[in-house]
Amino acid sequence: MKKLACTLLFLSVALLGVGTAAAQDNVYDLGYYTNAVAGAPAAHLRLSNDGDASGANLCANIYVFDNQEEMKECCSCQITANGYLDLTVSTNLLGNILDKGTVPYRGIIKEVSSLVPAGGVCNPTAYTTQDGIKGWLTHLQRVVYTVSDPSYSLTETPLTDASLSSTELSFNLQETCSFVESLGTGTGVCSCVDQGD
Repeated sequence: MKKLACTLLFLSVALLGVGTAAAQDNVYDLGYYTNAVAGAPAAHLRLSNDGDASGANLCANIYVFDNQEEMKECCSCQITANGYLDLTVSTNLLGNILDKGTVPYRGIIKEVSSLVPAGGVCNPTAYTTQDGIKGWLTHLQRVVYTVSDPSYSLTETPLTDASLSSTELSFNLQETCSFVESLGTGTGVCSCVDQGD
C-alpha cells in the first residue's frame, strides 16, 4: 500500500511538472477585447519590458484578430529595458485595419516577445523569440443595454501565457502578418505610438 501511494505521488508530481512546463514559455501571450465601439471608453493594452534579458531592449510583436479568426492588424513595438508602453485598442490596434473594412467590436490580441534585430528595427514577420515582455489588457463589459444610454464597467487582467508552436509562430502569426502588410498597401499595420496613460 505504501509503495502504491509513493508511486502515485511521484506520478502526480511528474505530470504536474510536465503540464506546467508545456503551458508556460513566457514569450507568447494573448487576451481578448470587447465593445470596441464608438462612445465606449478606450480599452488599453499595457506592455512592459521586465529588464531581465541583460537589460536589452525588446520587441513586442502584436497581432490583432477579429472574432472570425482573421488578422486585421499587426506591428512590432520596441520597448526599452524596464520600459512601459500604453496602446489603446481602438486607436493603436484597430485604427488602421486591413483595407479599411468594418472595425470588429470584439476579438483576440496576441503578443510575442522577441530580441531587437541587429538593424535595430522591430519586424513582426521575422524575429528570434526572447522572454521579457509582460502585458495587461483592459476589458469593457456593457452593463446597460440601451442604445441611447450605454454604460460600461472596466476591468484589467494580465495577458494569458500560452504555448507557442512552430506552426503558430511561423505561419499563423509571422507569415499571415506578412500577407496583411503586403496586401494592405499601408493598411493592416498597427501603431506603436504611446498613449501616455
